[in-house]
Amino acid sequence: MARGQPNPRLAALLGEAGWSAAELARAVNGLGAAQGLPLRYDRTSVAHWLAGSRPRPPVPALVASAFSRRSGRLVAVEETGLARHGPASGDPLPPRRSAQDDVLDRLAALCRADADPARRVPLAGSAYSLVAAAEPAWRRVRPAGPTPGRAPALVPRATTADLQRMRWMILVCADLMERHGGAHARTAVTAYIADDTNSVLAAPAPPALRRDLFTGAGQLTHLLGRMSMDAGHQGLAQHYFTASLGLAREADDRRLYAITLRAMSLQALHLGFLEQAWHLADAAVDSAGSRTDPSTRAFLLSQRGLSHAHARHRREAVGDLVTAEAQHDRATSPAGPFTAYPRPGLDYQRGRALLALGDPVRAVQALGTAAGARAGDRHRSSALTRARLAETLLALGRLEESCVHWHVFLDHYPSLRSVTADRALRHLRTSLRGFRRQPHAAAVLRRARALTPRPGQQVL
Repeated sequence: MARGQPNPRLAALLGEAGWSAAELARAVNGLGAAQGLPLRYDRTSVAHWLAGSRPRPPVPALVASAFSRRSGRLVAVEETGLARHGPASGDPLPPRRSAQDDVLDRLAALCRADADPARRVPLAGSAYSLVAAAEPAWRRVRPAGPTPGRAPALVPRATTADLQRMRWMILVCADLMERHGGAHARTAVTAYIADDTNSVLAAPAPPALRRDLFTGAGQLTHLLGRMSMDAGHQGLAQHYFTASLGLAREADDRRLYAITLRAMSLQALHLGFLEQAWHLADAAVDSAGSRTDPSTRAFLLSQRGLSHAHARHRREAVGDLVTAEAQHDRATSPAGPFTAYPRPGLDYQRGRALLALGDPVRAVQALGTAAGARAGDRHRSSALTRARLAETLLALGRLEESCVHWHVFLDHYPSLRSVTADRALRHLRTSLRGFRRQPHAAAVLRRARALTPRPGQQVL
């Protein structure tokens, strides 16, 4: 569609949705706010779009998501008539020519763009896409092998020492995120994958070692997706999760594939896409297969149960959570970010599900159990569990108990660089404002004011 000409595609979508221009604007603003993108569109803005103007990215993607949510079907950006093409598209990544594009080339381009401060800005501000989230269930591909033409004959072969270094880096990254949040050292992990990891994957290696290296790279990329999500970069996180799925396929690792689908389900749920969250959680359970270990099965079922709870499917939610607990009791996997599911994590999921099912009293019990078992140096999980518990207690009218847990949250907060924790801090101030004359709430608010991040304090 030429610039300046009316946009019949957008008009048709408005008619299908039964929306006015103002209602579309409000939906887009709401989706932007959920992704940390402050937008102020109104009916006049939509009128301009209908007349042929095209907003800058990531707004067209948000418009497509708004219509997808409203209509119950996936609406591509191209269907809105708002897509930009070429240099003005705002996408720093090369277009994907086909599903067979080399996953390593795609990952390398993504990490190089993310590591470049100038190109990182549009990436970090990109929007979550429902179309991109529509990943298929597990399908096996040929085992990963040397890519023709990728490595010259004189390039050193990959060794088990390379794999050990990669596994050590996975442990370091997971530990850093738990201690200090996703925005801490995120760009360092990006650079590591762009340089060291891609170099190792490009080197010749025996098939078994090569599969292990692809699994390690997929785990690192998965962690980078989680870090990006916690840093508030939802579209960028989605790019990394998609790359992790591709690496898992190349490694023939359906377990990693399922765990990544679970993370994508959690992201969709966080953004309010309930149907997509359930589909991804169900695909994760299906992709893992019947032979997966009990710890992984508990991990996957807990997310599907939470998705069911948000969709008000009580029987299915309870069934998944009960089975998850039974599986967890059978687990014997060694400790590690991709091998074991900590019991506090399961209790936290159970508490969230009970909240979604309208049972805050039992949710307090589950969240309290999780909070009491969190390790004190795991600042992120401890802070977010305490915040959820404090919010739930306040909703039950138990102000003093709520303030006790808000104080613990504030003890952990200074150690974190996390947009998720920042959002909890803002909620603290908003929810306690009406109780500011109460001594317990006043004390919490004084501490919170001293810790409130200044504009621009968070880094990309």
